[in-house]
Amino acid sequence: MPAFVLLTKFSAPALREAVADPSALHYVREALESFEAKVLVDFRLVGEYDHCTIFEAPDEFHAYQACLVNEIGDCDDTRIMPAIDLQLFESLITKEGGTVGPHEWQVSTWAKALRFAFRWHGYSRWVWQACKPLHVSGRENFREVKGPCIVVGNHTSHLDGLVLRHALPQRVKWNIYSGAAADRWFIKGRKELIMQPWYQSLVMATFPIQRGGGSRALDYPKWLLSKGASVLIFPEGTRSTSRRLAKFKHGPSILAIESGVSVVPCYLYGLNKLRPKGSREVTPGPAWAHFLPPLRFDRSTAVPEATYAIFNALNAVHERAMAEGPSAFS
Repeated sequence: MPAFVLLTKFSAPALREAVADPSALHYVREALESFEAKVLVDFRLVGEYDHCTIFEAPDEFHAYQACLVNEIGDCDDTRIMPAIDLQLFESLITKEGGTVGPHEWQVSTWAKALRFAFRWHGYSRWVWQACKPLHVSGRENFREVKGPCIVVGNHTSHLDGLVLRHALPQRVKWNIYSGAAADRWFIKGRKELIMQPWYQSLVMATFPIQRGGGSRALDYPKWLLSKGASVLIFPEGTRSTSRRLAKFKHGPSILAIESGVSVVPCYLYGLNKLRPKGSREVTPGPAWAHFLPPLRFDRSTAVPEATYAIFNALNAVHERAMAEGPSAFS
């Protein structure tokens, strides 16, 4: 996610309260986290501003909202600035900088054939190593899907995309694509990347998404659907660390309504224990992928209404899983 620096100047009453109870300063963190931000570090400052918070947020809109929460609270002044990794910045300002893709050739027959050949190397081997075992249910729901579809899933682990792809029926797996952050995976000339942009497009079947790109981020998925390809999306946008599903974004609903394709929800369970957010280590264990009946929306459906329906479908299973555990899928 994009990073931001928030400088805060507290009001006199807030400073007096902090002297009596230093934990009162935590409301800045709480305000940011309420808007899906992840606080990386806090600093107490000596100077014009009293506090510095470095955080990540799904997009600039959320960051601005979080900033406003502070401004109308106990803060006299706030200043928010987007930040960028120094190594990435150096790469972007060189001649080799910039992003590449999307690569429309990834939907060609030769690309699909090569992807099939690389499937074990690309993701299946990691799924076999991590999921001991992987329980898959609900594949029969794809019988109702004719043509391309949008597959959506809850997001709690770095393994989610790999496992969901692995669990799909072969006919869907053959021609499905998902977005990946352009400023991380599709940087031109970034030699330290193990998986170069061409590899992402060919083997991993991903395409670049510009963070904060707004409606333009849907242009390529719309093109994919028009070509008969399916699309894989995590509507939460980022991996959740709480016991609740995060607020869903409207992208899947917009695509489903405009393209007239079905949405197939998939609930993933257990993966947050195998590789939690922020961890690089994988602890093998059981995992579940449960596909739900497809949802379909006509053109008269309001986008928020469709998003609400998708959220409810996954949330119903989520609440059952939180209460019953793995037995919720039997």
